[in-house]
Amino acid sequence: MTGTKVAATVEYSVIDLRYEYPGFVGSEKYAVISDLSAREIEKLYGDELKPYIPYVVLSVAEGDAMKEFCRNEDKHAKRQKRSVDAFGYEEGVTEMCHEELNQDNLFDVVSDHLDKEKLFAAMSKLPNVQKRRIEMHFFDGLSIGEIANKEGHAKSTVHESVSSGLKKLKALMHEAE
Repeated sequence: MTGTKVAATVEYSVIDLRYEYPGFVGSEKYAVISDLSAREIEKLYGDELKPYIPYVVLSVAEGDAMKEFCRNEDKHAKRQKRSVDAFGYEEGVTEMCHEELNQDNLFDVVSDHLDKEKLFAAMSKLPNVQKRRIEMHFFDGLSIGEIANKEGHAKSTVHESVSSGLKKLKALMHEAE
């Protein structure tokens, strides 16, 4: 809140709507928050509030709801920044535009090692999450996006997990030679 008045005789606070709500398009630039009516505010504090004209009068409950809305929006914006992938991942298109995201096919990784027992022995050494995701992707035929939706994770997280698992699998297969 900006312009909050704290005195024994002042019964209102003022907020700048354009600052608090980017993109605000109303004609009023300020909100006066008080339990007093608009008429009482004008009578008691009219001269003080002239710099804020045009303003809208809100009850304290409405002001609290606006504050809660701002806190909630801020919380969700921060959560999205933490959890959204950096590339704006789109199945198939992202791999075309970002060669570094292309991953090896499981069968290309083990093309020189056609022994299924060695493959499954190496897969058993992977962390459970990577093993499960590799199995879903290569054996069950699910896309990275489908796995991400099923598990409730970002596509980039699943992609990184599968890619990392393939690298580990490749190294394990080389060790088994």
